[in-house]
Amino acid sequence: RLERLQRIVSKLQMESGLCEEQLNQADTLLQSDVRLLNAGKPPQKAAEIERDLDKADAMIRLLFNDVQTLKDGRHPQGEQMYRRVYRLHERLVAIRTEYNLRLKSGAPAAAVTVPLGQRPRQELDEATLRYLQDLLAWVEENQRRLAAAEWGVDLPTVESHLGSHRGLHHSIEEFRTKIERARADEDMGERCGEEGAEAAHPCARPQNSSKSRLRHLESLHGFVSAATKELMWLNEKEEEEVNFDWSDRNPNMTAKKENYS
Repeated sequence: RLERLQRIVSKLQMESGLCEEQLNQADTLLQSDVRLLNAGKPPQKAAEIERDLDKADAMIRLLFNDVQTLKDGRHPQGEQMYRRVYRLHERLVAIRTEYNLRLKSGAPAAAVTVPLGQRPRQELDEATLRYLQDLLAWVEENQRRLAAAEWGVDLPTVESHLGSHRGLHHSIEEFRTKIERARADEDMGERCGEEGAEAAHPCARPQNSSKSRLRHLESLHGFVSAATKELMWLNEKEEEEVNFDWSDRNPNMTAKKENYS
């Protein structure tokens, strides 16, 4: 059993390294396209970035399953491997968020990084409005992700979804800082119309949905963990009964009868 778990550790170490390379590649392509956007040119690598992010996402889901096997087997490196995979997932969420905000929306990074007070009024209005639209698009996309998210059918898949959602929830919580930056201008709502009004609390809906999903996933995980332990116990007892020598030649038959009684 320990040899099998150690093989899983080696597999995790190798595949997490490959996943990190995949994320590095996606990030390099993303930064290259962001520079093109800042120069007023169209991005060139959007399809490759999406493909790399999807591959990394699939790899991380499998890694979470392997991590759960280690934790179920009480392997001493189980928690360490979990933190390693969790950090990979956090980076995936960060890169995907930057991709959605900067590249997918077509907004130049400069529009959201130059301090508001240092730009002409007209440019300020346009940049603020564009930034708000980007933020609202991010909110809508993550709301859709939450609405369509699955729950899992067994302990490994529930654990995978729980780990994945913790990363997303962390990203949604950090989103508040972007909102505060966008609302830094007191009369933003007046100048930006409906977008400004809607952006007053744009992350409230996904944040509430995320909190609710996290709470339900943790509850589901607790139930499935307990149920899995009971099923494992039943399986052990079944194997014990199937492999027991029920013949009269078995000297332990008396003890077996006492155990049944």
